[in-house]
Amino acid sequence: MKPQKRLLAGIMCIGMLLVLFVSSAYIAHEASHDCAGEACEICERIAQTEAVLQSFLLLGAVLLALFALITLTRTKQAGQGVCSYAVSTLVSWKVRLNS
Repeated sequence: MKPQKRLLAGIMCIGMLLVLFVSSAYIAHEASHDCAGEACEICERIAQTEAVLQSFLLLGAVLLALFALITLTRTKQAGQGVCSYAVSTLVSWKVRLNS
């Protein structure tokens, strides 16, 4: 992975964690506000932040399922001997180094 892509992935990960933390903190802070009724602006913002948290929950569930599927597939292939993680060396190629 190129260093720029790794840096960008790290920044995006930190940004997503920051969004999750700030959204949760906002909901916790404004949970006991004085509601102005049906057109309460704070209630609308709380609903929006809950929607953001639910979308991140869905994304996390999809990524977890994808990771589990990849792990299961690789484990099954390794059990059948389909994929090999052995590194090719001169010894495994039976190369003689003496003349």
